[in-house]
Amino acid sequence: MENNERGEIIVLTDDQGKEVEFEHIDTIELDGEYYVILLPVLDPDDGVVILKFENDDEDCEVLVGVDDDEEAQKVLDTYLAMTEEEE
Repeated sequence: MENNERGEIIVLTDDQGKEVEFEHIDTIELDGEYYVILLPVLDPDDGVVILKFENDDEDCEVLVGVDDDEEAQKVLDTYLAMTEEEE
């Protein structure tokens, strides 16, 4: 991971093995789970990506996509409420 003026840049590998850069927006805890909110560097108009920390078979933490739209919306709503409180 590297730092720049926009924020921390994270490089992830997609399902096709292609590396994609994301700007780390925030990491939040919600209902005992941890989520990462990322913004694609090359296509920010595509919107944010929400990933969740989970343990794999070897008990290592991995990031997985949030497929449940309701769960993703709850994470996004929580993030937006947190940022409104800070302002």
